[in-house]
Amino acid sequence: MNKSIKTLITIITIMVALFTSQLFAAQHTSVPVDHLAYTIIKVGEIRALIDKQAEARPFSAYKVISLLEEMKEQKMRLSKSELTQIQSTIDELHTLYGTTVSTVEDLFSTGFLRTYDEKTNIGASLGINITTQQTALIGTKEIDSRNSLSAFIKGDLGKAISFNMNFGLLFDQLNNRPFLDTEFTIPCDGFYMQLTQGGDGLYSIPDYEFYTGIAMSPEIAATFLDGKITLRWGGVKRDWGAGLNNLLISKNARSFNGIDISIDITPWLRYSVVNGALGIFSLHDIDGEPFFSDKLADRPYYRFDNNISAHRIEIDATKNLTLSIYEAVVWKKRFELGYLNPISIYMFEQNNLGDLDDVLAGLDFSLMVANKVKLYGSIATSEMNSFKNVFTTPRNILAFQTGVVVPLPIGNFSTFTFQWTYLSPFFYSHYPTMEKVASLELIDNVDGTYTTDRGNKIEYNASQKITTVNGITFDDTENTWLSPNGRLKITKVLDENEDPVLGEYSVYEAKAESAYVHKGESLGYPLHPNSQEFLAQLFMMFPQGWRATASATYQARSGQYGYEIEQYMIYSKSNANGYPDKDFWNNIFEHLLTIKLEATKSFNTMPIEINGSYRFTTTWERGINNPASDKMNDGFGGWTQPSYDHVVSLGARIFL
Repeated sequence: MNKSIKTLITIITIMVALFTSQLFAAQHTSVPVDHLAYTIIKVGEIRALIDKQAEARPFSAYKVISLLEEMKEQKMRLSKSELTQIQSTIDELHTLYGTTVSTVEDLFSTGFLRTYDEKTNIGASLGINITTQQTALIGTKEIDSRNSLSAFIKGDLGKAISFNMNFGLLFDQLNNRPFLDTEFTIPCDGFYMQLTQGGDGLYSIPDYEFYTGIAMSPEIAATFLDGKITLRWGGVKRDWGAGLNNLLISKNARSFNGIDISIDITPWLRYSVVNGALGIFSLHDIDGEPFFSDKLADRPYYRFDNNISAHRIEIDATKNLTLSIYEAVVWKKRFELGYLNPISIYMFEQNNLGDLDDVLAGLDFSLMVANKVKLYGSIATSEMNSFKNVFTTPRNILAFQTGVVVPLPIGNFSTFTFQWTYLSPFFYSHYPTMEKVASLELIDNVDGTYTTDRGNKIEYNASQKITTVNGITFDDTENTWLSPNGRLKITKVLDENEDPVLGEYSVYEAKAESAYVHKGESLGYPLHPNSQEFLAQLFMMFPQGWRATASATYQARSGQYGYEIEQYMIYSKSNANGYPDKDFWNNIFEHLLTIKLEATKSFNTMPIEINGSYRFTTTWERGINNPASDKMNDGFGGWTQPSYDHVVSLGARIFL
């Protein structure tokens, strides 16, 4: 045999061995980011029971089980109850992601049927999940009811590949009023409809009828080199960062379909990257406020048609200190190789492509102190204009987060977390791409109305001047007029002397949006721009499947400018020093104080989990006077009397 052919065969044999010999014969799909296993792993990192892990979750089931097995080996440093908790979690994950055959007789203990062929390493599980969650604002008829029936087929295709194909049918009555603005989320994909009434769609929330929707989180994944490399193509929830929810990608954000690569390059260097597709949710408004997404009826003029690319690299600078740098970009859907390249630098690519896309970049750290405390912090920016006055310059669009996690000697792997988060004005927002849609040449002595293809109505008078736009008085004293929502611009045509030409106007409409949103909701930390949050949380885990959480949260919103995600900075105004320096605390228009108690019980012998919670919130607020298109205002109204909300929620999951 030719020597070169022998060499090639040897190389191929080595590669096959590397990619198959050490694989765990369980599923390589992800463990959901809200699973209790991540809390156990986090405490294990702090107590130095395991090495530092990547802050880009979810992990594959293989990796989670391997880490728990590694922790279990530290028997002398764990209590008997903690060892039992770890083993119970491993057993649960083996049941959910393993290869043990489950027959009809096992259905009421496992919740699914499973078959597996050890010769081919091909198998599948089939099952149904039933979930219900009922949330009520006490003393009112405001009830949010969420109910789902989900079917799944998940399994292995040989040793290297796993899949999870699922489909959820939702039966929901949605009401935002029992929730905080920042915690209300919609579980459905695309749209809701009423099957029994000709397919009528959900138009506004709250709505006191039940609607049907769908939800999916498909996933196919592979794990290589003993879990050091994970490839995933799926629509799963992600949680990227060291905090409770994060600035880059938050676990409370809607899931999106994306291709993920996670690599443990060395024991001290880790890299994660995702390229995904963002979508819309069809809804007109929530409590009268326009929903920040396209509606199905907007089909010819969709503005939200974006992808997202994000990556982070983590370096263990010392045994206890990890430093990370990260980037993300929301960009108009197109075949853009620069963003699709998993090792591109998005900030440079965006500059090369014309500065049209929404780039976010940041740094974070985590520090383990004496195997007893974790300190962490993060800073992110989408615009940095001045290093001289970092905190007050309007065009410094920044976010900060810092916190501390302390494992507690209560129950099993219990923790106390304190966290502060600040989002500056305009954080997560971005100016839309405007398109010229009309050149108006108004005729003398004629009144009339011009309607754009997108439905904007422009009325003008016999003096060749525009009078109103969509019923709003047109300010004819300026050469450029911007609608209150910032999505319609009208400019006067100027002559060679820069003077307005009577009766001639150019009309521009928003063609594309690139704010940091998916299906109308933020991809990042669940907080309004120009807000601060102080969060204290006590999480406790006890034997027999009990978990409890007690949290207290204070949020403050400043109304100076840029306090909604759809509000973007008008750079011509910024360049003309039109924005005053940031002054957060002297422009507060809303205080919220929330106390929440939660409890969850899971059963070892049955695939059932029940939960309940109580929330108390007091709100103290005042109105904002005459906000303009950039939401600059004429001051504030008087403070109202505090309001008090009491909310209870009960839920269950069956056949997990």
